[in-house]
Amino acid sequence: MNFSLTRAQFFLLLFITQTGSSFFSFPSPFIAATGRDSWLIFIVAGTIHYLLLLFYENNYNYFSVGPYVGWLYKGYWLFICVCYLAYVDYTLAVWGFPETPPFVVITVLVSVSLYANLSRAETVINLSVILIPLILLFFIFLQFAVKEFVWTNIFPIGEATGKEWGIGLLKAQIAFIGIELYLFFRKHVSVTQKIKGFPLFIYQLVWLLFFLISISIALLYYTLTGLKMIPEPLLYLLKSQEVTFVERLDLFFLYIWTIWTIITVTIFSFAALYVHRLHAKEHHKRDTIIWHLLLIVIPLFFLTKGSVEKLNDLIIYVHLAFVFVIPVIIITVNRRKVK
Repeated sequence: MNFSLTRAQFFLLLFITQTGSSFFSFPSPFIAATGRDSWLIFIVAGTIHYLLLLFYENNYNYFSVGPYVGWLYKGYWLFICVCYLAYVDYTLAVWGFPETPPFVVITVLVSVSLYANLSRAETVINLSVILIPLILLFFIFLQFAVKEFVWTNIFPIGEATGKEWGIGLLKAQIAFIGIELYLFFRKHVSVTQKIKGFPLFIYQLVWLLFFLISISIALLYYTLTGLKMIPEPLLYLLKSQEVTFVERLDLFFLYIWTIWTIITVTIFSFAALYVHRLHAKEHHKRDTIIWHLLLIVIPLFFLTKGSVEKLNDLIIYVHLAFVFVIPVIIITVNRRKVK
């Protein structure tokens, strides 16, 4: 699969996959685990994220996957997609489509990815562009709640225990999911476009501010006790805002979040099929269809609240292996071979 990326396309793909399905649900469990110091802990987690990006940038040429490691990553991305689809279907059933059969909802969502991945690579690459104005619109409407913020909610500072810091840094890994795509797509960026240095720092800053603002808004709007009972705090916040042009602002952004998740699943599917085609030279169309059939069928077994929560807990530990452990091993081995 031959394709090229501009610097903007590369960073946009990375940003969409890293924010993906998690940004609505991320603040609640993270703040519940870390308390008022959540924003401070996330800044430290952001520093780790930046160091990881720098490590990837300096070593991506040493990262290559053979058939066996490729299958591991394909399984990992399948797991990620299943988690996201199960979660979005469960949320849609609660908020928007309680009477619609899950099979129908998931089939509709997956069909977008199937169409894009059966088309040219540029279809997937450019699909994320439609989210840019929607993301800006999302943050504009969140500002309507500023008048209801309780600014003293962030005080006192520095009360988190060592255990809470550890749990917080672990929970923060949800915001890292998708960063491994850096290693796979970096080599497709034009050599004439600089990534290292200021451009990479700007991406890091945008990513950090996106999640930091989400955490801060939830922390300032809700009490710590209230957040423990609200799984999607940003959706509830939008539901409480009254505007004249739409009856329920939360449903409007629920649909935006659904589109966001569809595009995220499409990009992960694109990555999995890209890795698959590095070693499988035939039956590309058939394999694409089989992949998407798996995306329709497997999530149907994980649509209950308990199953969704278990997947959300498990995803962090699986993610650590594919973002930290495996890349470090592969890069270390390949660097030694070169020497």
